[in-house]
Amino acid sequence: MSESKFEFGITPYYFLRHGETPQTQEGIAQGQMESELNALGRQSSEKAANILSSILLGSIYASPLKRTWRTAKIVSVITGTPVHPLPGLMERHWGRYQGRPKDWRPASANPKSVETIEDFTHRVLDAMRSISGPSPVLVVAHSGVFRVLCSHAGFPMKGRISVASGQVLKLEPPGSPRQSWHISVVDSF
Repeated sequence: MSESKFEFGITPYYFLRHGETPQTQEGIAQGQMESELNALGRQSSEKAANILSSILLGSIYASPLKRTWRTAKIVSVITGTPVHPLPGLMERHWGRYQGRPKDWRPASANPKSVETIEDFTHRVLDAMRSISGPSPVLVVAHSGVFRVLCSHAGFPMKGRISVASGQVLKLEPPGSPRQSWHISVVDSF
């Protein structure tokens, strides 16, 4: 295990979206509402943990919402890596749209009763900058958090960039020989 310190924007890291929930499957906007993993969500979290067990993670940081925390704990148990709650990694608060179909959300960037995209972005990036655990670091969070990280990396926030429930990705910042961020799927162990 490497004991190097994580520095956001400099050190590569891994990202894992929480496993599937009944609400994910039904297309419900969860935001910061609590939800449990379903059987497929637990299975995909175990698969991700098995993939990550070959990486020798140094630390795990996770949103404290039940679906992400449970995913992170599954990875922690299988890999033997400590997990730390990081509230700044919680999903965007969707206000009155939480618990309703995703397509009910307005197209505007900052509808009333919803956490502004600017506040959400600042919260996520501040959380990432606060990570100090040893590398390699795994971040267990949500699709909205992933979009913020992609936007920070120079990818369009409202594009086709997405991450499936239970999917493990590696994010590598610019450096020799890369001139830009690189995101790759980690899918074997």
